[in-house]
Amino acid sequence: MPESMRLNNERRRAQEAYFCAQQASAETYAEEYKALVKKIPMRIKSSGLCATIAFMFAKASDDKQHRLLYTQLDTWLRKTGYVPPQLKQLAQAVIFLGNAEYRAVTNETLAFFAWLRRFSDGLIEKKTVTSHVAETNSETISG
Repeated sequence: MPESMRLNNERRRAQEAYFCAQQASAETYAEEYKALVKKIPMRIKSSGLCATIAFMFAKASDDKQHRLLYTQLDTWLRKTGYVPPQLKQLAQAVIFLGNAEYRAVTNETLAFFAWLRRFSDGLIEKKTVTSHVAETNSETISG
């Protein structure tokens, strides 16, 4: 793959990850989301992509942070062409991948999560710090 094409792919991945982290930072469960973003890559490495996707799929009905992250990953993998539009669920798509495609999707997912982790660390921490500063300022003004 030419260097310029690789950089374009990396830039698009970073842009999508930034958007996803920004979206999550506005939610009440942002800290749980951030913790999940940090755990998923290790789960993929230890249990495999298919088992991790199945876990996220199962948890998505109960936990908002799992639902959001599952949806964001599904959206990204559809944009990159790894999930065909005719399949309704990411979980279904991963099950039917051949070996080469499975490795490619695993690598793409890990690369996406590397960016997502970086941006989640920055954006979600800033929100927490900003909230704390605002609370401290309001206490100072009222006290």
